[in-house]
Amino acid sequence: MSAIDSLLKLMDSQGADGLVIAANDVPTLDMAGETLQLSMPAVPAALVATFAGEVIGPDGADDLEGGRTLEGTYRSADGASFAYEVSPRAQGCRLSLRPLGTRTPPPDDPGPGLQEPPEPLTAIEDQTTSPARSVGHEEPVHVGSAAPDTPDPVLLSAIGQALEQGASDLFFSTGEHPRIRVGGVIEAMPGLVTGREHILALAGGALDEDRGAELRTRGSVDLAVELDIAGSRRRFRASLFQHHHGLAVALRPIRDRAPSLEELNLPGDLCTLCSLPHGLVLLTGAAGSGKSTTLASLVEHINRTRACHIITLEDPIEFEHDNQRSIVHQREVGRHVESFSAGLRAALRESPDVILLGEMRDLPTIAAALTAAETGHLVLSTLHTGDASSAIDRIIDVFPGHQQPQARLQLASVLRAIVTQILVPSTQHPGRVPAIEKLVITDGVACQIRDGRNHQVSSLIQAGGSEGMITLERSLASLVRAGKVALTTALHHARDEQGLRKLVRGAR
Repeated sequence: MSAIDSLLKLMDSQGADGLVIAANDVPTLDMAGETLQLSMPAVPAALVATFAGEVIGPDGADDLEGGRTLEGTYRSADGASFAYEVSPRAQGCRLSLRPLGTRTPPPDDPGPGLQEPPEPLTAIEDQTTSPARSVGHEEPVHVGSAAPDTPDPVLLSAIGQALEQGASDLFFSTGEHPRIRVGGVIEAMPGLVTGREHILALAGGALDEDRGAELRTRGSVDLAVELDIAGSRRRFRASLFQHHHGLAVALRPIRDRAPSLEELNLPGDLCTLCSLPHGLVLLTGAAGSGKSTTLASLVEHINRTRACHIITLEDPIEFEHDNQRSIVHQREVGRHVESFSAGLRAALRESPDVILLGEMRDLPTIAAALTAAETGHLVLSTLHTGDASSAIDRIIDVFPGHQQPQARLQLASVLRAIVTQILVPSTQHPGRVPAIEKLVITDGVACQIRDGRNHQVSSLIQAGGSEGMITLERSLASLVRAGKVALTTALHHARDEQGLRKLVRGAR
């Protein structure tokens, strides 16, 4: 599915007569002659150019660059037709679309803007003979032919070498050299080029009929896959997605078991969160900051130390937990439950004590999570935010305006802690170690949440050391003193450089 299709679906759901996307402006809908701005930031000129390119195709790009206004018809992935007009502007271009009211099945040979794979999904034409958009200077060696469900041994060998180098992520894209992330830095592997069928083969049996349909209709799918690397089975979290030039997959290695907090170099007092009888505990941070691994560590600690019923809702399941003192039921979105929110509603009827929610993504999920925490369950979940105050804002802002006062009251009553995590390059290259910010919800913090004064949360964390709160600078300073992180590296990741310098000097 092309990127523009998601906005077209939004236009269709709103019953709008047209959509206008202009460089560096907020997109607008034509609603019965009135112009309505969408609730999103202004769209950069480069992204508008991407949308326009999907609509007009490569043949129209030269005409647009020559200053011509282009008109025509675009058909989305679901067969809906739209009239478009693309006109150049001083700092980009302007794209307008309006529905034509016709819907036809997508053709076997997709036109511009359609990146759907042909049916069936696994029967893909070998594209490895296409010239690569090369990185490096040596002549690339293409991966050999492989059956759609059998990963190529050359590719598996390359993955094994990447893991030996300490790669935390691996990226494979049609017609490109693989890339790996080592110590937070992306490096190329110029010795081979992957084709579309090799990417699908990495997914293997995990890409079943339902997941294949999700890839075709939504353009991406998350999977947990197992690969035979150097004679042993290794598990990976795989994000398979379509993009402008074809198909790609991002692989992240998963440990065989959930690590302990000590193994993760996290402070042991995070275990106190596992003993909470009920409420909401949030792990926040950017994508790839280790939130899911930390959550798995907390669940495993509960599994070892408490006799209770744990239900996990994950997308996909990463770490497998064997029953110890607790009984653990793991459910995967798309396989065992339709969505996070549906899984949460079902979990409330399954007598859990602890619920792990992989991610709080949308209003139904967030509302269900607050209700679960309010009704006597301990809910552990994640948010993609950079600090505690923005996590609170994210939760409140997802509610309609008239519901936000009640949402503040509910959040203030159920929230127990927010731990924000970042990964910092270690002195032991290529390793990385976590630094955290920890907010404990005291009566004072709950009062600020109820009153909408989230901007004061940072100062409360600084003053709350005696109540178990930790600032990011304190966490970084402890890593510097332990020799795990260089001072220059810590300063780069600190929010308050002078505060960090004082903490480091004061301990000497």
